[in-house]
Amino acid sequence: MNNQEINKTQGKKANTMHSLKMKIFLLVFIAIIFAIGLCLLMIVPKSKSNLETVIENYMKDITVVEGENLDRELASEGADTVLSAEALQVDLKGISISGMPSSYAYIFSGTDGTMLYHPTADKIGLPVENAAAKQLLTEIGEGKKPEPSVIEYEFKGKQKYAAYYIGNEAAFVLIITADGDEVFASLNETTNYSLIGALILILVCSVFTFVITSLMFRPIGVITRVINKISDMDFRENDDQKHMLKQKDETGIMGHAVNTLRLELIDIAKQIKGKSQELYESSEALSTGTSETVTAVEQVENAITEIAKGATSQAQETQSASENVVLMGNMIEEANTEVENLRTNARAMRDAGNSAVTILEELGQINQQTKAAMEVIYKQTNVTNESAQKIKEATEIITDIAEETNLLSLNASIEAARAGEQGRGFAVVAAQIQKLAEQSNESARQIEAIINTLIEESEKSVDTMKNVKEVIDKQDVNVTNTQDAFNKVKDGIDRSVEGIREIAKRTAGLDEARIKVVDIVQNLTAIAEENAASTEETSASAEEVNAVISNIAANANNLHEIAVSLEDCVKMFIIE
Repeated sequence: MNNQEINKTQGKKANTMHSLKMKIFLLVFIAIIFAIGLCLLMIVPKSKSNLETVIENYMKDITVVEGENLDRELASEGADTVLSAEALQVDLKGISISGMPSSYAYIFSGTDGTMLYHPTADKIGLPVENAAAKQLLTEIGEGKKPEPSVIEYEFKGKQKYAAYYIGNEAAFVLIITADGDEVFASLNETTNYSLIGALILILVCSVFTFVITSLMFRPIGVITRVINKISDMDFRENDDQKHMLKQKDETGIMGHAVNTLRLELIDIAKQIKGKSQELYESSEALSTGTSETVTAVEQVENAITEIAKGATSQAQETQSASENVVLMGNMIEEANTEVENLRTNARAMRDAGNSAVTILEELGQINQQTKAAMEVIYKQTNVTNESAQKIKEATEIITDIAEETNLLSLNASIEAARAGEQGRGFAVVAAQIQKLAEQSNESARQIEAIINTLIEESEKSVDTMKNVKEVIDKQDVNVTNTQDAFNKVKDGIDRSVEGIREIAKRTAGLDEARIKVVDIVQNLTAIAEENAASTEETSASAEEVNAVISNIAANANNLHEIAVSLEDCVKMFIIE
């Protein structure tokens, strides 16, 4: 099912929640709820305020009456008698507010706050606990005497109302208290009844509104069904239409308009049905004729196309051959150029090879001279090393002599000391000899250190000369091998030069043959291009004719399809 059919199906029947009947019903329903809610919001708070005032006045009046009675009894009988627990129990036990079981009366001293009477006997004699009583005691202590009134306070989580009366000279404070829940119990009950009544009223009004709206919109439903039938192309008259025409209100006017539309559509459908049949027959004949013409033109076009393909292929192949020959000629010319470059490079390589051979011969001679020089240096280094060893041995002998001389001078000094004054001159000579011996010994040590360093460096030079000698030997071998390799390269270059000369001769002959082939191929290309151009013009004309005929055939087919679609649409009309 397409989108148009889905939208058509959905439009035949309105959703209940979106219908006019439901909208009016909801509007009236909301208006009723709003009116009732507004009344409750205005009446309940006012009733609560009035009830609160009445109850407070009632509690205050009871408290004042009982308090004044106690004042009179105090004046006549005295405090000890009247304010005793037993007397107060008799006077206050039955005092409460009608309809409030939680209400009770208690009395405490206005001077110290001691509980004189309380329905709970355990609290008698104890200080008062609630904040309201303490506030009254504070004001009495400040010399004030509050007038009888009603106060609100919270005691153990409950909201309470209390009416108080302060006796003469603050001898006592009488309080009658009740829970806030019981104070407004009657109001809450009245409110609940009001809500129940409001719900019943809403229900009744809703039913009444639903019935009225159903009656109001029934003719509109009839008109909707008639229009849905017309949208389904069903133009037949039925009982709903007859009933609709009898209406005297706006729906009757709408019914007459819809009926007029139905009759006009019937006439239009009959005319379309007749014309669609004629269009269908004409399109059928046109489609058949154009199909035969298209077939014939396609056969002619195919034949011309094959001829054009052959001519075009011949021209392309000839052109390709011409291009290949030209390309071959370019390649031959490039080959000539490269052969000439190769000849030049070969000559340069031969010259470079000759130079390299000469340089290698000179390098071999230099390497032999270096080898001979290194041999001489190696021998001289060994001789230097041997001489250093001999100098070291001589230095050791000098060191030994210096040490012996030092010992002899020491002995001479000892003997001179024994000789006393006579040996003093000899002692001076012995000291000088000892000093010279020590200097000789120190010089010998320095010479020995230098000789040791010289020997170490000489040994290193000997090792280095050995390594250099080995490297030069390897270099001599490599130079010889390189010289042999360059001789072989020189021979190869000479052979390459001869081959390049032969290639140049063959390339020149190939270029002459290429020029002759190019002339022949160019003539063939010109002939093939003329044939291809002629066949292409013929093929283009055939294609234009085929395109025109195909366009006519396509339009004929489209016209035939339109006629078929129109015929199908006409079949949707239900007239009888």
